[in-house]
Amino acid sequence: MASPKDVPETLQGGRLSTAALAMGATAERSAFHNAVAAVEGHRKFVRASVAGALVVRLLLEFNLIALLQQRANLIAQLPYIGVALLAYLLVMMWMAKGSGDRLGFGMALGLGVIEAAFQIVGALMQQPFDLQAAWRPIAVGIAHLPMAVFAIRSAKDYPSQDSKGPWIYGFTAAVAMLAIPWVAGPIMHRLGW
Repeated sequence: MASPKDVPETLQGGRLSTAALAMGATAERSAFHNAVAAVEGHRKFVRASVAGALVVRLLLEFNLIALLQQRANLIAQLPYIGVALLAYLLVMMWMAKGSGDRLGFGMALGLGVIEAAFQIVGALMQQPFDLQAAWRPIAVGIAHLPMAVFAIRSAKDYPSQDSKGPWIYGFTAAVAMLAIPWVAGPIMHRLGW
């Protein structure tokens, strides 16, 4: 019978059971499974915050309920709604794909930070400031902050030597997805469309 000192420790300080040792478990394997479980937990939080931010954005920024009652305005807003849906669904897609989670975390970080800053700063810079007009963009911005916070927190469970490339690519994709409507509107206006 092995003494407690002979049983390997996991990285978290716990000891492996004799049943786990009999099945071939090692301290490194247990640490790997713990890291995977931690990343999966971050995925769940980020996916939930992405879904929440999307719903708030559709209801408050696009005013979807009013648009459904006015079909002509809905048709005009459809490209903007489509690009927004595409951006959030890309995050969800990368989160669902096991190897694309860092791209998803990077894009969630980008969407969370940039959309929150754009909405909140834009609302606060209105002259004269009117809370009745500013509460919707402020609420949309606040709804995007958890996405950024959960994405940042997920970085602590990756090794420090892990490539930052996917995070940067995801952030860049978020900037592109958010810039399309910002650039397309003025261009369409200049062209008279």
